[in-house]
Amino acid sequence: MKKDKIKILIITGAMNVGGIENQLMHLLRQADKERFQIDFTTTAEHPFYEDEILSLGGKCVHIPSTGGKNFLRYCKAIYRVMKDGQYDIVHSHELFHSGMVLLTARLAGVKHRFVHAHNWCDGNGLGEKTPLKRKVYNGVMRKLIQWNATDFIACSTLAGKFLYGEKITKKKNYHLVFNSVDTSKFLDRYEQAETGEFADEGWINLIQVGRFTVVKNQLFTAEIAAELKRRGRQIRILCAGNDGNEYERQVRAAIEEKGIQEHMQLIGIRKDIDALMRKSKAFILPSKYEGMPLVLIEAQAAGLQCVVSDTFSREVDFGIGTVTWLPETATAAEWADAIEAAVARPKPEKQTVVDAVMQNGFDSKVFAQKLCDLYERSMENGAN
Repeated sequence: MKKDKIKILIITGAMNVGGIENQLMHLLRQADKERFQIDFTTTAEHPFYEDEILSLGGKCVHIPSTGGKNFLRYCKAIYRVMKDGQYDIVHSHELFHSGMVLLTARLAGVKHRFVHAHNWCDGNGLGEKTPLKRKVYNGVMRKLIQWNATDFIACSTLAGKFLYGEKITKKKNYHLVFNSVDTSKFLDRYEQAETGEFADEGWINLIQVGRFTVVKNQLFTAEIAAELKRRGRQIRILCAGNDGNEYERQVRAAIEEKGIQEHMQLIGIRKDIDALMRKSKAFILPSKYEGMPLVLIEAQAAGLQCVVSDTFSREVDFGIGTVTWLPETATAAEWADAIEAAVARPKPEKQTVVDAVMQNGFDSKVFAQKLCDLYERSMENGAN
């Protein structure tokens, strides 16, 4: 007898706030609840998204964390979840650890085993050497992924090649599905004028969004702000994000030392990023490493000119001439030149942005539909 719903188990970490988790919530919110039952594993006692998942008809299945070593206990737990839940599809987002997840799913009798690549390097992307033990582990896990997955998904070409190897990216069961954002809050108010905080005349706002880490490179942002001040420009960089860590303290000290308190303002964690973007003329992303930065998609959807470091896949570029890519070796003066040119350019027409969002699949509705279509197709084709 045919099941009423396709039962899907999403294997991920804690389901707290994060880029991957945001994508998975887009899927749950948009999926047809009459056709799909989507459940999630979690290693957290009460994950951030649990209440919303339950309200949308999904389940949060609590499992033990590996703790970096308790793999057998972890695999036993997810084996039992898969068996008891009688899932049609398992969809793993666990990077190289997906190898163990997919093998377990196969042993549990799950016919459709999806794996999803989100990163294009191991670690934080700063070029540190991968220990030999980790290299061996990655190699074994990659083989298990190749042998046990029935469908391979990647958020970018770089991520696909990194996790699966180039041969897999040429197969029919490999799918490129870009990350997405809820573009409606940017596009619906695209031409809305904002007043209030940071909307004062005389200043041109730039915005940078991200937690305070060496990777996000806010210390270099301070150098850019100092260069813009030296040139006499009334350009103010609003840095949204907060970690309260030593790196943030270093950034604050640099701002004091350079006397750029007006030119670079740390504004903490904000829930009004869309409004802040409407108050800004441009967006900057001087990161030393990114996967597929969702905030750059948001900035482009807001119509901002974007100046970014060339340290990640260009597939995130809308292709409408609003993104300036700078090499990792670019100086603060070169960044200032690019910013001055960016703020002089006009905002693109709204329809141009709308068309780019839909054509490239950067909207959350498109993202969810693509995954649901892949689930449907997998069920129709049977096990591979």
